[in-house]
Amino acid sequence: MSDRYWIILVLALLAWSFYARKAYDFAYVVFGRIADRLKRRSGPQSLRMSRDSVVDRSAGQADEIAAYLARVRVAAQQSAILDSSSAQAFERGQEGARARLRQSLRYPPPGFEQPPTGAVVETVIGEDEFARYVELRIPVLDGLHSIGIYLRPRSAAATDKLPLVISAHGRGGMPPASPDGQMPGMARSPRDQTWHALKAGYAVWFPTFAHYNKEGDDFRDRLTVRAWEAGSSLPAIEIAKTVRTLDALLARPDIDADRVAMMGVSYGGFYTLYTSALEPRIRVAVVAAYFNDREAVLDNSEASGFLDWRFPDSLGLWRDPSVAALVAPRPLLVVSGNQDQLFPIEGARKAAPEVAQLYARLGIAESFVFKEFAGRHDFNGEAAMDFIVKKLGGPAGR
Repeated sequence: MSDRYWIILVLALLAWSFYARKAYDFAYVVFGRIADRLKRRSGPQSLRMSRDSVVDRSAGQADEIAAYLARVRVAAQQSAILDSSSAQAFERGQEGARARLRQSLRYPPPGFEQPPTGAVVETVIGEDEFARYVELRIPVLDGLHSIGIYLRPRSAAATDKLPLVISAHGRGGMPPASPDGQMPGMARSPRDQTWHALKAGYAVWFPTFAHYNKEGDDFRDRLTVRAWEAGSSLPAIEIAKTVRTLDALLARPDIDADRVAMMGVSYGGFYTLYTSALEPRIRVAVVAAYFNDREAVLDNSEASGFLDWRFPDSLGLWRDPSVAALVAPRPLLVVSGNQDQLFPIEGARKAAPEVAQLYARLGIAESFVFKEFAGRHDFNGEAAMDFIVKKLGGPAGR
């Protein structure tokens, strides 16, 4: 035989050895399935159950689990994690309660115990008759930054130490396209979160949250699941960004570190409530278009709606009034539109009295205010800044 013949034979054997095992395995599975069917048809009949009875048993198990979870939730809601019999007892219990909240949120995220490396990067992006706009890129974790715009009113001198407002915006829909591709930074509107703060003489931090990308609306849910898989949560990461931002901003000579407020609408209201609960350097909080009967909101939404708000104990220990209790005794304003299409006013009216009663028991009833206004899922900038200025004072001091 020629060498060519042997080469072809060897190549054929190699090809057969590569594919043969897969073919044998496939044939084994196919003939095994055929044999199973033949045995079921020709062999003795064992116990047979109707499909409906199997489904009924499964549904019954699901109903029992749902009822059990409902009882657990109610028991958690009724458990008192804070003693409000006196201001002293309340204050002693708060740190333990904050530890529980940190555990539920999986906060801080991994690596947060290490100080960040790298410097804050400042980029001047514009100036107009109202303010100077500087984008800051602040190191938070390894490869992770807090990015936003620092605004300082033009009316302030460079050496003035100004009070600070963290202005947390909501998610809403994707920003609409404009003919020139640009978006306005702010507007003289009651719904604007920046204008009223600048008008009051406050410096403003306007953070950028991970609300949008170009691939689809579910990307935030994907981030939420990935954060859980990594042992943290998306809210924990975003709160860590705000805390690192405060570290950086309060070290600036042009900021009064003793006068810091945070206000937010919708998703920003969520971040305002939870960040203020965990971060005592925030002296005043304004929560708009968020505070509500959270149990009703989540139970009435789609199964995966507001996925990042569905962390452990979120509807047990951490209904909105319980988180607000960790803001106390600091001033807290809750603002709700009476036509809010996402978080109905009835839910806010149900939850707010719990917080009002707590503040009253602590002897600081004036430090909590629940305010309704004529609006939908909106922000009331005038009410927010009136409250903040009343509690923190104007730019010149208290």
